Amino acid sequence: MSFIRERRRSVFLLLTPAFLLGTAALAGVATGGQGGLILLTWPREQAFLLAGTVLILLAVAVLRGLTKSPLRTALATLLLLLGVPSTWIGGTLGLYDHAEREVKTQAAPGRSDRRLVMVQHDDFDPARCLYVHQDGLLGERRWTVSCFMGEEDGLRDAVWTSPERIRITVDGTPRESHEVTILPSGQPERVLLYGSAICPGDLRGDCWSP
Repeated sequence: MSFIRERRRSVFLLLTPAFLLGTAALAGVATGGQGGLILLTWPREQAFLLAGTVLILLAVAVLRGLTKSPLRTALATLLLLLGVPSTWIGGTLGLYDHAEREVKTQAAPGRSDRRLVMVQHDDFDPARCLYVHQDGLLGERRWTVSCFMGEEDGLRDAVWTSPERIRITVDGTPRESHEVTILPSGQPERVLLYGSAICPGDLRGDCWSP
């Protein structure tokens, strides 16, 4: 009996982290894109690695718990065949994550729950992106306002002109300025991407300019 209890305990110890990691990965993916929770940024970016780890833990739990089942070996093998490549892919992608650094942060005037964050992504083709971070019920969320690739027609600066409006300055000939309205949720009314082209009226914030 003590052997059975010990085996059940070990299976429980394997299933618990598998459940927690799987929940974190699913929550991260579900809150991806515009308005994503900052708290879940890492699980969202490492979803492959977490999924692979979960599958490997499940495979070990199957081997440990289903000692008398004829499906034991087949099920464990299937989980490992899915889990090992996923873990390898997730780890490989993690090695190629490019460094990013905040170059500017500014609180919205009269609002302590909303701030402007400018981030420099150091890559072969460097990108500078602008985000609005806003506190919510589940934590701080991030909305993309603009993102520009390369050195020409790049994002020069951004400032609040009011608690609901941002003025964005874009390098170019001549230098241009655009104003973006921020909705009560923190979502921008329009998104500037790749140069000075404007995504018109896209409240989802996922349109791409040519």
